[in-house]
Amino acid sequence: MARKVALYVDGFNFYYGVRNHFKQDEARRGYSLSGLCWCDFRALVERHFLKNGERLETIRYFTAPVTPQVETSRIPGERDRYELWLQAARKTPGLDLVFGFHKPHGGGKARDEKLTDVNLAVELLLDGMNGVYDQAYVLSGDADQIPAVFAAALRLGKPLRVCALLPPAQDAEDWKSRYLHYVQDLMARVEFPHPEPHQIDVGVLTERQLANSLLPYQMGQVGCPAYWRLPGKYLDGKCKPEHRPDRPVDRLGV
Repeated sequence: MARKVALYVDGFNFYYGVRNHFKQDEARRGYSLSGLCWCDFRALVERHFLKNGERLETIRYFTAPVTPQVETSRIPGERDRYELWLQAARKTPGLDLVFGFHKPHGGGKARDEKLTDVNLAVELLLDGMNGVYDQAYVLSGDADQIPAVFAAALRLGKPLRVCALLPPAQDAEDWKSRYLHYVQDLMARVEFPHPEPHQIDVGVLTERQLANSLLPYQMGQVGCPAYWRLPGKYLDGKCKPEHRPDRPVDRLGV
């Protein structure tokens, strides 16, 4: 029987992690790589992380709606881009959207994203308890997920494995250091049957992995806008022909 795999995505953490990391070289490059956020999360796992005998069964994408009440004046057109992205994300087979909300500050100022991290932690633990996965990937650079990652792997009494996948802007060594500090502090106070937490891995997404895991640029009535489309010369150098986002659509069946 195939081992069941699940992916949990912190949507805004992924988006800003990718955008901010590649923005620093934008002037030298002459074009933006923010289009690497046009991600096919099923392809990301199946092409780069899935092992023999495993099957990706569950994808949960955690986000918070950009409503008129919380759209900021600093980012014109943000809500339209967000809604377009959700239409595209829904084309990914097996992807479930889980919504939190934004708490506005008023006056066009910044807002606070609420419940996304909590929702992710709760679903990760509930799914682990209910046998939804044998291997889980948590795509988030938020260190607040460390307790949930540890609990899913080592406190449910099951042989589960969890891998923290960090956006490119994140530091894997810093995440590991925070994780080990949390584990050491916890184990100094609580006794566990697994003193050596070997069931947890940490990885950082690479540019090439993202470039080879893009949604098609045209999916029925849903199309990738020009500002997220990567130049052909970039795709020529980074993408396998069968993984190019400008290829004819087949796998998504739209």
